[in-house]
Amino acid sequence: MATTIRVNDPIAVKAYSAALFAKVQEAPGFMRLLSGKMPTLSEFRQKATGQSKPGYPIVKAGDLAKGAGEAVQITLFNSLSGKPTMGDRKIDGRMMALTASSMDLRINQVRFGADAGGRMTQKRTAHNLRAIACAGLQDVMQRYEDQSSLVHLAGARGSQDGVDWTIPFESDPEFRDILVNPVLPPTKNRHFFANDATSIENIGTNDVLTTKDIDRIVTSLRESSAPLQAVQVNGDTLGWDKPLWVMLVTARQWYYLRKSTAAVEWKQAEQHALARKQAGIKHPLFDATEMIMWSGVLVRPINRYAIRFNAGDKVKVDSGGADGRTYTEVEQTAAQVTDRAILLGAEALAKAYGKTQSDYFYDWNEELVDHGNSVEIVTGTMTGAAKVRFKLDGVQTDHGVAVIDSYAPPVDSPEGRALVNI
Repeated sequence: MATTIRVNDPIAVKAYSAALFAKVQEAPGFMRLLSGKMPTLSEFRQKATGQSKPGYPIVKAGDLAKGAGEAVQITLFNSLSGKPTMGDRKIDGRMMALTASSMDLRINQVRFGADAGGRMTQKRTAHNLRAIACAGLQDVMQRYEDQSSLVHLAGARGSQDGVDWTIPFESDPEFRDILVNPVLPPTKNRHFFANDATSIENIGTNDVLTTKDIDRIVTSLRESSAPLQAVQVNGDTLGWDKPLWVMLVTARQWYYLRKSTAAVEWKQAEQHALARKQAGIKHPLFDATEMIMWSGVLVRPINRYAIRFNAGDKVKVDSGGADGRTYTEVEQTAAQVTDRAILLGAEALAKAYGKTQSDYFYDWNEELVDHGNSVEIVTGTMTGAAKVRFKLDGVQTDHGVAVIDSYAPPVDSPEGRALVNI
């Protein structure tokens, strides 16, 4: 006897909801590179809440039991500070205060829909249009997840455009709703520039990203009172002695970085990255064919996407206020075409998922429309992302991310060719 699964059949809904969630979370992409493995769906159901490992740049949290409410609170307990008590000196009255900072992370419903066509459309093809729609919805949902995370980490949308972008420009009236939480410019103590530039307004045509910039910025951050925490990936047996940070650069920045580095040094940097992987690391971050280790930082290009500002673009930055320590948003004008690299430590971005109508993090709904002639399919989730930001030593500070802006003309332009003496 043949078995028929009707439109929106509960079996199909559960099967596709589970498959979509797994595929989006595990498919190659920006978010998978920067986060630990999520607990399985059965584990979530058993304990109602779950969180990916906190040692990664993106920490994902989910709550299948949560009903009402649209915000998740994230708390950071500050390091204890004070002098030790020696010998028989009384310790009463010398206790160190346990202090904490917190931030709220909002979630909202995100949906995408596909039209699987009418009866005649389905008659004319032998393909399973429901499966094709699932694949298409998986792709567009993954792009939304990746791009929204990238925009939040960078603190800007930029001007790169293309049909594969699901995040509109900041001028779009729906931009704020689509990003759920405010997109915050990098704090002043986490914003760096290539060469001798000091702001996006004075980046010049010689301010391309080089390994000297990586050395300088990494040293500056290590000496700061609030350095980035080390990224802790599975199997990194050297992490206890050689803390790891991750730098994601655009394709243009990678090209100019490689062209400005001596061949022998570049080869050594590639070998250092491979040696770190062979020490036992088991994570997609180290599966790239293009990656180097420089100053303890894993550097690799971002595929497809770039946070890019064209000359004349208005860019929001933190001016630091009158005292240089007070978070103050102002607009500056980009002097040159500028790309933004992202330097990541642990717990840079928080991403939360809430309960949907199904038992999974993604809903799958099919409806007959046009008097039963066509099938429309919609997938949705309850999610939101935001940079982890706290006040450290009295200064608003992005907890696990810094950005580096550099001059990045098109590589095949006269300006680009001039930079590499082609």
